[in-house]
Amino acid sequence: MRIAFLGKGGSGKTTTAAGFARYLADRFPFVLALDADVNAHFKTALGLSGDPVHLEGHFDEVIEYLRGKRADLGERPMLATTPPALDSNFIAVSPADELLRRYALVDGSLALLTVGQYKQADMGGSCYHTKLFGLAAILHHMLDGETDFVVADTTAGTDNLATSLWFAYDMNVFVVEPTAKSVSVYRDFIGVSPELAEKTYVVGNKVEGEEDEEFIRESVAEGRYLGSVPLSRHLKRFEQGREGALEEFRKEQQAPFQAVLEALCSRKRDWPAYLNRLRDAHGKVCRDWFNDFHGIALDADLDPEFSYEAAVAARQSPVLSPTAAGSSPAAATTGTDAGENETSCASQADAPDSLIVTTGEAPAVETALAANIPTSSQQQEAHASEPATATANDGAADSIKS
Repeated sequence: MRIAFLGKGGSGKTTTAAGFARYLADRFPFVLALDADVNAHFKTALGLSGDPVHLEGHFDEVIEYLRGKRADLGERPMLATTPPALDSNFIAVSPADELLRRYALVDGSLALLTVGQYKQADMGGSCYHTKLFGLAAILHHMLDGETDFVVADTTAGTDNLATSLWFAYDMNVFVVEPTAKSVSVYRDFIGVSPELAEKTYVVGNKVEGEEDEEFIRESVAEGRYLGSVPLSRHLKRFEQGREGALEEFRKEQQAPFQAVLEALCSRKRDWPAYLNRLRDAHGKVCRDWFNDFHGIALDADLDPEFSYEAAVAARQSPVLSPTAAGSSPAAATTGTDAGENETSCASQADAPDSLIVTTGEAPAVETALAANIPTSSQQQEAHASEPATATANDGAADSIKS
């Protein structure tokens, strides 16, 4: 299950997302964290060591890996929005997964994939959301189940709507300070994408007393408020370099995190709806840009037999091996059949109250040959700013483009 943390810059979004990822890592066998923020501070907030690989510099290699042995594309290029085929390579939320072994920083039960930062060379030529395409392709090829957990620290504001990532997460959590400005970012998000309101929740941060909490509760939609994290002296002490302060701060986060986890566990992935949205998004970028750019229809003659359910079943089958199906051996382990994921989402209430914070030097990360994203790749999804199924967004999309 995938959860994205959003919010105004400075709201504590990254710290809250990191705390929740660590909260999960203490209770479940493996958690995948995604740094999809332009500031790329998730590694520090998670307490990880080592140099992360930036996915935005490896777009072509990621796409080539995900392409696998699919034959339906022929020689046509694959885009970030290209729906998978049964012979594609898929991603498992597992430390054994081949793509995660190449590109993720790993620390025990926690792994981190990093999109990359906005650089001086990007000024005047591209928007940050163009760097998110590799991550989008990975999530569209991820066969995660109900006991797999993916936690994303996203860009501030509504920029997450500017790519096909808008439908990639099962749940959104806005981190909101008790201020009108902070609440307005949540309201803007819901206003631009009302179809996401049902899976978007709010956690208060830097809350001082009942008055602050009531302000947030009354400012968000009914049933969307999951609790608050207090304005903490422990966080300040951690930022001053005090040992043990971060663990004390994370203890203060446990009550709202329990509510977040319960809400996440109550959600169910609708794979057919996900695939329909992906096909719509892909058709849009192809019609708006890439079919003309490449002089060929990139959205035609794709694998008609593909479904995510069939992909999961193929990798569970003792007859059809993952390698024969076009995936890596590591992709045989999904959330629905992974032996190490015996802890169910429903059993999380029995987890220990204390957090185990692990730090230390991460293993060396295996990397592929570095390559710059080609100009055409930097333009992918540029015309897919509007959520593919949301007519309410047709007039608002231009306002969220960079």
